[in-house]
Amino acid sequence: MAPERNMDLQDSTSPPSSSRLPPPTATPSSMQVTNRAKRPNVLHLSNTGYNGNVDDRHNADQNDALLLSSISDDALLSPDLDAAVAANVDYSAILANGQPVTISVTKHNSRKSHLSSPSVYRKAKRRALYKNGECNIVLENVSKLRRRYMQDLFTTLVDARWRWTLCVFVLSFLLSWLAFGIIWYLIAFTHGDLTPENIDNPAWSPCVINMKTFMASFLFSVETQHTTGFGYRMVTEECHEAIVFFCFQSIAGLMIQAFMVGIVFTKMARPKQRSQTIMFSKNAVICRRDGQLCLMFRVGDMREKSHLIGTTIQTRLIRSRVTPEGETLSPHVTYLKINIDDHDERVFLMWPTVAVHKIDQDSPLYGLSAADLLNERFEVIVVLEGTTESTGQTTQARTSYTASEVLWGHRFRPLVKYCKTKLMYEVDYSQFHEVFKVDTPLCSAKDLETYLMINEAKVIT
Repeated sequence: MAPERNMDLQDSTSPPSSSRLPPPTATPSSMQVTNRAKRPNVLHLSNTGYNGNVDDRHNADQNDALLLSSISDDALLSPDLDAAVAANVDYSAILANGQPVTISVTKHNSRKSHLSSPSVYRKAKRRALYKNGECNIVLENVSKLRRRYMQDLFTTLVDARWRWTLCVFVLSFLLSWLAFGIIWYLIAFTHGDLTPENIDNPAWSPCVINMKTFMASFLFSVETQHTTGFGYRMVTEECHEAIVFFCFQSIAGLMIQAFMVGIVFTKMARPKQRSQTIMFSKNAVICRRDGQLCLMFRVGDMREKSHLIGTTIQTRLIRSRVTPEGETLSPHVTYLKINIDDHDERVFLMWPTVAVHKIDQDSPLYGLSAADLLNERFEVIVVLEGTTESTGQTTQARTSYTASEVLWGHRFRPLVKYCKTKLMYEVDYSQFHEVFKVDTPLCSAKDLETYLMINEAKVIT
């Protein structure tokens, strides 16, 4: 049966002869082809390792969408199928009995078709931490949340956006000037300074000289709060309440100014701005180093002078876990030990450095293989913390890597080289995110260790 089918496939590329045409009474279009091709494995195996980048996975999903359409096995095996699909035309295939059948192939759009969506075969990405370090967490049903925010007004305004901070900054001064201006106007009104017979009376001693209208009281409020001192309006000894209120407004104005200036300064100098110059690689990689599978990612500091002191890198793995009692812990956080070269997690970022997590028996990734990486749902959170050399403030930079952002069988390209003409080291940041394929076993670190132990035992015996 197989040779006859191969012969038909070879003849499908040339026009059928008249002797092989079906009789006029035949109705091949009424035949329904219900065969569906089995979805291939998305894991690409090659001598260079597993190609796990996003583009290859997206292309694999497009191929899966094509293979799930109503096409016969002969049509799928034909070499001209790609051209027929690209042109969105009818494709003629030859079945085993030599009878031509016209099969309509629909062009699949990778942007609109639900078959090509990654959510069909892969689970949607769950991120507890975005790539820029912001937490993907929403608080719900918190009692008296606004009251708690108002109790810590300083932190609330620092965390608010600049538009709201500047709005509060402006309104705090305008409203205070207006409120104190109204009080000055009421003091003059109750003392009788604004009556018609006393306004232009040179023998009358007012509380505030030359304050005859509300606009004049507003201007005097601004002058008092900021100690402008134009010399045209001033408080007299006639009203004791005016003297007391003058002292109160001077103190209140200084407090408002110090509060708002402190918020603006803290917002501009907070450690979060220093973390903008810390870079993390877009992807993490898994490959062999010193004969052992390792999870690696790259980190670097773009500042040349103001370095970070006492920098540490901490890594956590977020993945659900089921206890022996049947309890599901989701999310569950596990510690990942990180080494920088031959030292611990402490690093001095003179140049970009690769952080290494050895997948050994103590690692939660000990049983993870390349095939398992396609179906696993986990997230690796990276936290870098250090002290800024110039300001002495502690800063923190964060990022995360999901399972789809971990490339199996890849390694980072070297960035640092010594320039003999400049007599200094050069760092090429254009290749900061670049990786290349390396020979890497597709099995887990546990299976690899077992395999090496068996081979060593055979060599010894």
